[in-house]
Amino acid sequence: MTSITAHERLCRRAARAALVAAGLLAAASAAGCGAEGGGSTAGKRLTLATEVAADAASVEPFTNALGWTITLSKAHLSVGPLYYFEGAPFTAQRAAPGRGGAPSLLDRLARWAVPEAHAHPGHYQAGEARGQMAQPASVDLLQGTTALADADAVSGVVRSARFTFGAPPVGPFAAELDGHVVALEGRAEKGDAARVFRARALDADVVSDVTGEPAVEGCVFEEVHLDGPGVVTLVVKPAVWLDQVDFEDVAEREDGAPADLEPESQARRGFVRGLKKGTAYALSFAPGAPENEEEEKDR
Repeated sequence: MTSITAHERLCRRAARAALVAAGLLAAASAAGCGAEGGGSTAGKRLTLATEVAADAASVEPFTNALGWTITLSKAHLSVGPLYYFEGAPFTAQRAAPGRGGAPSLLDRLARWAVPEAHAHPGHYQAGEARGQMAQPASVDLLQGTTALADADAVSGVVRSARFTFGAPPVGPFAAELDGHVVALEGRAEKGDAARVFRARALDADVVSDVTGEPAVEGCVFEEVHLDGPGVVTLVVKPAVWLDQVDFEDVAEREDGAPADLEPESQARRGFVRGLKKGTAYALSFAPGAPENEEEEKDR
């Protein structure tokens, strides 16, 4: 198998962004030419605000599929470009973990026997490009909602998205990430056992076989017809990232400092699999201005 260098991945990302931008321009231009006298709004150019937050279930203590109750103390993420499409998402049929108490034995066996599938050719068809947020950023998911750059879009139906990790990380938490695209710290408890851990991943860990980018294809974008300004919200679910992590393998340090998931351990492999799950990233759209803009208008 031929390896892909970092430079080649960067070129692919640039080409992907250019292709989506060209698709948006073509869609807007074609609709503009065909809408004369018809009153159609399909293909109208739009600018959408963008924000990101962790889901509530991950901010509070949650229990993973292996019975570990996890409390996060840090959750830094490097967000790359986001792309929106009209094609239906590639989705798993099971609910996301982290809600309620410990999963039943039957549920744990089902998750082991039928692992959550990942998108690959033949399963996910992106269809027409509807928008892109092109500016990378780094965020602290435990700080609440963070504004990202605006997205360029065209009106029409949106059903799915591509999430990408930003590499190398930029922005206010780039130093904390230290070259990684994700960095978590926290405490995991199960019975009398307790582990203080640190889970980190590089862009090379999460490269998609489909695109050659550190990307997750076919994420759910709650179906909507875009026809005016509004806010795209990306909800990230660290509980999904850690759902299949067995912290039994994590070292117990006498100084109480977080212990890294070892590179070839089952714990780290479970973490990396979780990062690639489309159910860890959910997008939605709400018409109108972001809350902070509304507050400024009220002053």
